[in-house]
Amino acid sequence: MMNEALAIAASFITIVNPVRISRYNPDPAASLTAQYSVINRYRLPATWLFTFDALSDPKLINVANQMDQRQEKGIFLEVTPGLAQSAGVTYHQSASWHFANSVFLSGYTQEERLKLIDTVFAKFKSRFGYHPISVGSWWTDSFSLEFMQRKYSITANLGVSDQYSTDNYQVWGTYWSTPYYPSLIHAGIPASTPETKLDIVTIQWAPREPRRGYYSSLYSTQDYFTTPKLDINYFTQLIELFSQVTVGLESDFTPDVYGNEFAKQMRVVSQKAASKVTMTEFANWYKQQFPGLSPPHQVESDGMLWYQSPFYRLGIDKTNNKIIDFRVYPSDFREPYFQWPNAEFDLRINIPSLIDAVQDSSEIWNITDTDIKTETEYFESKNKPPERFFRSKLVEVKQVNNNWRVEINTKTEGLKDGRVFSDWSLETKHLFKSPKNLIKTIIKLDWKKFKKENYWVSPEEIIALEKLRLLPFGKVMVVNKECLQCPWFSEFRPAAFANSRKYVSEFSQKPIIYNQSIFTADDRSTAKTQLRKTGAKYVYLTKYDNHRESLPFSPGDLGVEKIYSNANVEIWKVN
Repeated sequence: MMNEALAIAASFITIVNPVRISRYNPDPAASLTAQYSVINRYRLPATWLFTFDALSDPKLINVANQMDQRQEKGIFLEVTPGLAQSAGVTYHQSASWHFANSVFLSGYTQEERLKLIDTVFAKFKSRFGYHPISVGSWWTDSFSLEFMQRKYSITANLGVSDQYSTDNYQVWGTYWSTPYYPSLIHAGIPASTPETKLDIVTIQWAPREPRRGYYSSLYSTQDYFTTPKLDINYFTQLIELFSQVTVGLESDFTPDVYGNEFAKQMRVVSQKAASKVTMTEFANWYKQQFPGLSPPHQVESDGMLWYQSPFYRLGIDKTNNKIIDFRVYPSDFREPYFQWPNAEFDLRINIPSLIDAVQDSSEIWNITDTDIKTETEYFESKNKPPERFFRSKLVEVKQVNNNWRVEINTKTEGLKDGRVFSDWSLETKHLFKSPKNLIKTIIKLDWKKFKKENYWVSPEEIIALEKLRLLPFGKVMVVNKECLQCPWFSEFRPAAFANSRKYVSEFSQKPIIYNQSIFTADDRSTAKTQLRKTGAKYVYLTKYDNHRESLPFSPGDLGVEKIYSNANVEIWKVN
């Protein structure tokens, strides 16, 4: 399967144009007309993904109905006040419409997501007479995708290509600008078993340059022209790197925009020999060509090689003799917003890694031989892996024929449902803190007040604690604080809510220090002094819904640097 996949002769270009209404565009219909005129001029097929607000605009629908038969219509899954109101859901009003907790389905509860989806699909059908089978957004969670696939038989999904922080949206560690079948429980991870496969094809918006695109998303088919010395020639070179590439532009700019760079891009697309297909057409081809799992695939340019399979992703910098990225795709890893709504302004999807040069450059694996043998479930190198590989629960290292083989452990305890442990209930803990009440309770023999409760540690924390375990030994500071009124969306209360932090020490194999004074210090000098006195080497902070532990002052003021973060955790190193 690998050799077949790596030698795909077919090449596809998919044009996707999200259609939304923006306050800075006074005439959306004129903009859509201008953009479609470019597509029509070059006789290209395209997929147009409409938001709920766009579907509610009769003038826009009139333009859409005049498009030729090669144009596909679908849904762009952005939540707006209008959609929320129609669905009977409270909109998450914030300072900006594009904040993650406002605009993405993942910012809402599972029940609310179902209402929002049903409402926008009903609106689409009322306009065009059928339900669409192509959808997209910069992030659509796997719970929502599975529901739409099951109820509305969607076949294609548009997501954003790998990016560390653009627009405060972090989608970090997926296939490198390459299509894949997502997992049933994590939209950013390719399914590695038929049982965990979500039978839709995810394509990626704005493919990135293999080398510079890793460090900056501006090196992409979308934003290249904002970078000095890059022009339409760069776009031409970039789209030739991929066997499938997604290009396009949102339809909410003013009409004059589409006669400039967009028109240049479409002219280039029209001249390419690659097949021009809609989202659905490509998804149907992909399913026919690869009816099982996503094939292994590689992208190489300028001495940078990306290899990816349903089990892992490897980024090899051949020019500088180092591996800069290595992600593992556990089959049972559940994404952070599957059950819990995202309450943050930012989106944080961070696939488990053992090497991530952007987050922590010290993880880079320097090698003397870049001729690495890549297979679907493992890779081999003549160079001995870093020590943490031998200790990691995500991989197994062994010697085979004078090579070092790194095999992927596809299942790690706690990555689907998290971990649950028992500790004293909050009521009992407060009793222990009051000697007077404790004595009264004992005298009365009121043993019912001495009870234990189950607490939960999320999959994101499990991954973060594994990362912490592999770091050099040192004390870990945790916040000495509880959250009695915080709501939770898992079966059990997060352990951090109850200030039950012993799991941090147990899982990381490092001693912990409870501290509150640093986080309530009046000034930065006092906080930094107190931090030094603790002797802590790391600071471990958790985030769940509206419960967010954070540094009291800037990292520079405290002398710390962030070395890891995901949806539920931040790890800081004290310098």
